[in-house]
Amino acid sequence: MKNKNDQHLRLQQQIIHYRSEAASYRQQVQQLEAELAKEKMRSAYLKEKLREAETTNVETYKKKIAALERQLLLCEIALEEAEHNVSKRAPTSDLKQTASVLALFHYSVIVPTHLDEEELTIIGDFIIRNHGTAPLHHLIICLRLSPPKTAVLSGKIILPNSVQAEQEALISNSAESWTFTQENWREKVRQSGEYWLAPLYDAPLEPGGERRFSQFEITVRPSSSTRSLTVDGFVYCAELPKGVPAANHITIQW
Repeated sequence: MKNKNDQHLRLQQQIIHYRSEAASYRQQVQQLEAELAKEKMRSAYLKEKLREAETTNVETYKKKIAALERQLLLCEIALEEAEHNVSKRAPTSDLKQTASVLALFHYSVIVPTHLDEEELTIIGDFIIRNHGTAPLHHLIICLRLSPPKTAVLSGKIILPNSVQAEQEALISNSAESWTFTQENWREKVRQSGEYWLAPLYDAPLEPGGERRFSQFEITVRPSSSTRSLTVDGFVYCAELPKGVPAANHITIQW
């Protein structure tokens, strides 16, 4: 009887031991599964970061190339102006034009109740249409406010080399945004009243296509010495480096 009790006791002890080992193995398996899940998440995260880095580098190089091409176009524009000052331009009838562009202002003027005390505002779009048979590359527009310092222009303009420019260059609505072509744009505005702008998304303007510098605002400060404002627009591109003036301009008096 005693032997049977001892044998029964040993069996219970073995069962307790095996259960303890089984629980230990289950805990180890759970730990290994948790580590495996962490490694999978870490691997997916690193792959995503690698894809982002590759995409960002490509987009950065593309933007640098586009900026250099715009600078080249500005140099070509300056060269054309210098040549025009020393020689007469050839008649347009002698040139075979494959590129043609039409630009115009569509705008409204908001006149305040007390004109001498409140600011006068112009709201509008500057519309560029490709009327030719060839795509237009690297568009640049110049909006000139005369006399300078009379008014301030604002709109969907992103400062060059800013974080916002980096972000909008990667999304679709960047097609609506513009940026300054010159780093010293503030000095240019103060001296000549000229705003030189290029689309942030530098895609060709196809024949029959249209691009807009939309919803711009021009705020006119009241002044006793200046009683008028003129806004002229010009369009430049790789195919038309001499530039094309807008079909109309804005002129207001107060």
